[in-house]
Amino acid sequence: MELKRKISLLRNASIAVAVVLAGCAESNPNQARAGSGEKFYAVVTDSAPFYRYAPQQANGPDMKLQKDRLMTLIRASVGYCKVKLTTGEQGFVANDDIRPASLALVAAATAPPTYLSRAAAFPFDSSDPRLVEPEESLPQFDPEPTPIPGLSPSGN
Repeated sequence: MELKRKISLLRNASIAVAVVLAGCAESNPNQARAGSGEKFYAVVTDSAPFYRYAPQQANGPDMKLQKDRLMTLIRASVGYCKVKLTTGEQGFVANDDIRPASLALVAAATAPPTYLSRAAAFPFDSSDPRLVEPEESLPQFDPEPTPIPGLSPSGN
């Protein structure tokens, strides 16, 4: 009886190890992922036809995607897959035209824009004559109010 229990424990342990290893084999640390956990893919050909409604619609592709254009995979299929572009548009692209995107490409495309600080964009120590204080004082500007017709100056 003890031997059957040991065999059962060993079998269960080996199944658990196999499941864990299979799960690890599926994860690729070099595969870039979107914020929602989807994998990024990129166009690998010079240009790839993009179809909004169906891969073989009568009027041809809706647009051409340039090389290294990023997208996430919605649904894989034979020949074509449904993708979502970074602009939010969904459509179909040929499987042969896309591959998983590299980390460098995703990092370059999704990096937040860098802005110059206002101080760096506008040098205050400039020798621009428009920024130099005038040598003489400016005239005093003291306008007189314009009289309103029909109104007495005393306010009565």
